[in-house]
Formats: sequence, structure tokens, C-alpha cells
Amino acid sequence: MILSTHTILFQVAGNTTMPTVSSTGVPNLDAILGGGLPARTMTAILGVPGTGKTILAEQIAVHHAKRGERALIFTALSESHDQMLADLAELSFADPALIGDHLRFYSVQSVLDEGLDAVVNLIIDTARAERASVVVLDGLHGIVGIAKREREVTRFLHTLRSRLALLNVTTLVTYETAAGRTDVSGMLTIPDGIIVLHNRLTDERHHRWIEVSKLRGMAHMDGLHTLTITGDGVACYPRQEAAYRPASYELAEGRAATGLPELDEMLEGGLNAGTVTFLGGSPGTGKTLTALHFLMAGVAAGEPGLFVGLAEGAGQLYAKASSFGMDLREAVGRGEVSLLVVPPADVDADILAAAIRARVEELGIKRAAIDPFAVVEQAIPFPKRAPRYVASLLDYLRERGVTTLLTQESAAFDGGRIAATQGAGLADNLMELRWVEYRGRLYRILSVRKMRLSAFDPGLREFRIEAGAVRVLPLEESGLATMGGIEAQEHRETRLTRRNQPE
Repeated sequence: MILSTHTILFQVAGNTTMPTVSSTGVPNLDAILGGGLPARTMTAILGVPGTGKTILAEQIAVHHAKRGERALIFTALSESHDQMLADLAELSFADPALIGDHLRFYSVQSVLDEGLDAVVNLIIDTARAERASVVVLDGLHGIVGIAKREREVTRFLHTLRSRLALLNVTTLVTYETAAGRTDVSGMLTIPDGIIVLHNRLTDERHHRWIEVSKLRGMAHMDGLHTLTITGDGVACYPRQEAAYRPASYELAEGRAATGLPELDEMLEGGLNAGTVTFLGGSPGTGKTLTALHFLMAGVAAGEPGLFVGLAEGAGQLYAKASSFGMDLREAVGRGEVSLLVVPPADVDADILAAAIRARVEELGIKRAAIDPFAVVEQAIPFPKRAPRYVASLLDYLRERGVTTLLTQESAAFDGGRIAATQGAGLADNLMELRWVEYRGRLYRILSVRKMRLSAFDPGLREFRIEAGAVRVLPLEESGLATMGGIEAQEHRETRLTRRNQPE
């Protein structure tokens, strides 16, 4: 979501002032900045080579040019304007019709030998003559090289910032830093804002982040936020914990049927609306099928659903649902279910959270299934961040009144026991599906382990998948002796496991 131009109150020298804050045109960057870029200020964009400094500055300049303003881009590097224009033309946000009119390129190379004052005068005189509203100085490091002392660069930035502000110009300066270094001494105390772009190799994969180190007068989001660069340019995705702050809220009222009548009986009417349920289990026990039944029951109840598929593709899900009498394809076509499928290798936790929030807000989602949730937890780049991320995402879904089902696959031969994951620890309800071997036969066994807001049947039930149907069998159908024997066997195994655990 891109925020429109607006004003924000803040205090300066004891007086209330109203700085104009304008949109950057970069998806979600305005939200990270606390509303946008304050007018008549200077913002420095830092990063090592290849982090996207020039693209970000150009994208903001083009956005202003498209609004009928004059944006000037001054380059301090040896790269030709022809090459820069060719690179810009490859990005979808570029508009060739703007070049030479609302968007103009200049080089400061011709005056560098005359010193920093000559560079300032060139930029100021051009901005005044062109009535510019945005000025980009791309490649400050190319200018720093001609300064004899650091204080000369500091004075250069101070003069440039002050004189452009008098012309009502908003200034962006890009600066190339060395790897692992984002503080470039005292000269960057001058800009009002500092944006740092990061590009790190983690787990054999590059991750890009954007960080607002400072932005005077603005309540910007702190921390690292995911950044992507594609043919559409730069897009930003705020940290989930920064994008949503838990608020006081009340859970939705009523029950959400699961689509499996016998399970609803165990739950005394279904899941409590607006709660989060964690369904763990061994491979092949029916977790995804249960999630599909849950969403299709929502369709029958007039509740829009969201299926976040992180293991199986859309075609597989359509075929699986169809095999059990559920027309998921038609439900998606009618807009009753939204399908968000992401290959597990491509999952970024904050991009996924942003997509979930967008669909919840735009489509009025009331039921959601994330299958499997382990992929989300594994995609969180910093392990210590996982509890905050998961808590924020689940609280967001609760506050929006979304009844949510998270699936989690356990190891194939561990009895299907729920692992101690963030999702399990923060869920309101816990259910297990597992394989149990009893007298030479494998049984799928379902049990409800916890419901925070309701009584429930804690007994074991056979979960049967056959002939295109899924059923939770009553005790008498499975055989009281069989289920009693399985339960006794489970108790014996539990006691033995506890006895063998070190104290």
C-alpha cells in the first residue's frame, strides 16, 4: 500500500510545525518511513555496491516526475548517461516521455576539478532555473575523493542541504560504503535521514533489507525490512512485528465448523471463532485434507477463506480436494477461497506476512489455513526473532476475527507428537494426527490436546480416509476393545518414555 501525500505534526524548538510529507512511490516504503519523505530535507541512501541505491533514488525521482514535478538527477560518477538511461529503461516504472522534461540528468564531472563549491553552485543554479522539487546526487563517494579533509565534505553537504531547502527542494544523496561499514564519520550527521541498504548471503541465498537509521521528525519503523529488486523496481516489506502492533481486542463470537461432523462433536460445536488451531501430525495422516475441509465448510457458511500452500501446488490441491468431493477450483473462481501458493524455497517471512495481511484486508477473509507452518518459521532469517514474528502474525489474525488452522508435519516415526515450535506454543487449540501400530495394523489416530476457550472430548478417535471420504469414527465403529487397547498402549509407551528420560 502506498500512502498519499499528507502532513504529520512534530515538535521543533517548542513550536508545533507542519512539514509536508510526500509519497516516495516505492511500495510500502512510506509506511516504513512513518508516512513518506519530509519535504525540504536531505536523505542519504547508503550501501555497498549492488544494493540498489541508484534504483531506489531514481524510482523516487520518477514518481515525482510523473506527478508533474521537476526531478533532477546529478551524477558524480564516470558512468555515461546513455548507460544510465539504458538501465533505467529496463525498469517498468520508467517512462521515456519524462526524460528531458520532468526528469533530467546532469553530470558534475565537468566542475569537479574546480572544487566542491563549484559543484554546489552548479546544482543550486540548475535547481533554481529548472524549478525542481527533487534533486538526486548519485555517487557522493565520487565527490568525497576530491576533498582534502572530511570537514570539507561536511561543509559541502551542509551548504547543499541548506540552499536546496530554501528552494523547497527535497534532496537524495547516494553513497557507496565499504562492506560491513555504514557509519561514515561525522559527515553524515548533516542529512536529516539515513537509509541503509543491506545485501547479505545467508544459507547460500542473498537477502536484501532496508533500514531507516534516522529520519528527523518522523516516527519511522526500526529494524531491518525486506527489500526486493525486480523488473518493477524496488519494493519494501515491513517487518511483521513493526507493521502490526498487538492491540487490545475481543475474539469473534460463535463456532467455526470443521467440515467433519464427528470432529465438531469432539470440539463441542467446532473451533471457537477467531482462534488459532495447531494441527500436528505424521506424513500422510490427513492434515492438508483436514485444512481443506475446514475452508470448504467456511464457504458453506458464507465465510471467505484463504489457503496458504507452502508444500503443494495449486494443481495438486485442486486434485486432492476434488478426490474428496470438494470443488476447490470453483470456490477459488467464485472468490470464496483465495489461494496463495509459494514454493517453500521462495518463502520470505515478511513478504508472506504482507501478502496474508493484504488478502485479509481486501477480501474480508474469515478463515485461513497455512500448510505447513514450519516453512514460515524456517523462513524467519534470525532465529531469536521467531517468537515475536509468530506472536505478531497470530495476534493480527485473531484481531481480524480470522479462524486459523496451522498444520505441522512431525517426523514419520515419532508417533506424530507435536514438536515444541513457536506455532504450537502460541496457538489456542492443539490437535494431533498420528499413525499408531496396534496388533499388526496401522491406524490413523486423532486427538484434541488443548482448547483454551472450550471444553472438549480428550479421547482418541480413529481418523479414516477411504473411498473419497474422510471420517472421524465413533468409538463403537472402531470397536471399543480396539480403541481401548490403543489407548492403553499409548499410556504404557508414555510412562516408559518418561522413565527413561534423564532427571
